[in-house]
Amino acid sequence: MTLARVRGTVVASRRSDGLAGARYLLVEDCGPEGAGRGDYLVALDMVGAERGQLVLLTQGSSCRWTYRTENAPMDTLAVGIVDAVDSGGATLWNESERGR
Repeated sequence: MTLARVRGTVVASRRSDGLAGARYLLVEDCGPEGAGRGDYLVALDMVGAERGQLVLLTQGSSCRWTYRTENAPMDTLAVGIVDAVDSGGATLWNESERGR
């Protein structure tokens, strides 16, 4: 899994994924402190993430193993919204402090 920050949404009115009502996010790869690295991906939103939130991404063929994406052409899913990142007793990211 990797960390990414939601930067926006991607709208595609014609798709071959067969997922009715799918919502796609534009996400930026980031480090554990939430700082962006300038690399972007499109991920299927499985958790209702909002712009600016830090999310957990899963990638690869396992993305086609969920109840919603079974055998669909998926490579990246947002599967969690990060509340906090802690390393060695130090808090690197805390959603409740974002924007303060």
